[in-house]
Amino acid sequence: MESRRVDNQARGRSGRQGDEGSSIFFVSLEDDLMRLFGSETMNSMLEKLGLKDGESIDHPWINKAIERAQQKVEARNFDIRKTLIKFDNVLNDQRHVIFEQRKNVIDGKEDENYSDIFLEEVLENLKGQKILHEKSPNSKEFPKALKQTLGKSITDDELGEILNLDIKSMEKKIKDKFINNRDERNNLLGIEQGKEIEKRILVQIIDQNWKSHIQYLEQLRQVIGLRSYGQRDPLVEYKKEAFLLFENLLGKLKTDLVTMLLNLKIIQKEEEDNSQNKVKEKLKSIAKNKIGRNEPCPCGSGKKYKHCCGAL
Repeated sequence: MESRRVDNQARGRSGRQGDEGSSIFFVSLEDDLMRLFGSETMNSMLEKLGLKDGESIDHPWINKAIERAQQKVEARNFDIRKTLIKFDNVLNDQRHVIFEQRKNVIDGKEDENYSDIFLEEVLENLKGQKILHEKSPNSKEFPKALKQTLGKSITDDELGEILNLDIKSMEKKIKDKFINNRDERNNLLGIEQGKEIEKRILVQIIDQNWKSHIQYLEQLRQVIGLRSYGQRDPLVEYKKEAFLLFENLLGKLKTDLVTMLLNLKIIQKEEEDNSQNKVKEKLKSIAKNKIGRNEPCPCGSGKKYKHCCGAL
């Protein structure tokens, strides 16, 4: 076997516990273990001795060569596991940050209003893009970012008006729209229920974006080894790319929450439709008039009154 640990396990399982005995391992010089990790001078030495094909070789030199080959394989596997842990630590550090944030949102230990904090950061980002847009008016990055943030909460005409506003007016316009939308929800549902909805939306956004982030890192990990052809360390390159992806993840969480709350509309469902109202009115009129228990039920079910609405 490639590992001495596996050899010892095979030796222990081949016999019964407590029984005396001996074990012998047979290895071919053409096996992958000896062909890849064995000594290069061994074959030439055996050819000089004039050994024939298929003849058994029992010599301390051969045993030492096999042991050295197994040590090389074990060292190689150890390096692979060590590198694998280093790659996993990158994702593990990011997981701690996201899960700690998610736990704080669910437990509600912090009294911070995440929607207000995220709104301020999104507005700061938009103001920076607005400044760059004023320097290069032909650029379409700022209108695209503004449209993605506001979503369907504004029309194309309103979008054009906001683009022509100065920075302070733009900030006030978006903030007023956000606050008005929140006030409408709170008036319909109540303040506590409104906060609970914002909390659930944030948790859902975190979960969805985190799953996508894990897939991105897995794809990056599969191809990052190609950076070694450019004389660059794949682990260092992986850490850099993973950090950039994590920064984009945090920014996307904030933008998605603000966009979701700007476009969220609460629709009240009618308590009863017309057919249910008719049934209730009919039942009220029935209550005034006495109905025999064996007569058909007036609700239209086709059953006797005693087996339907008049059941005890």
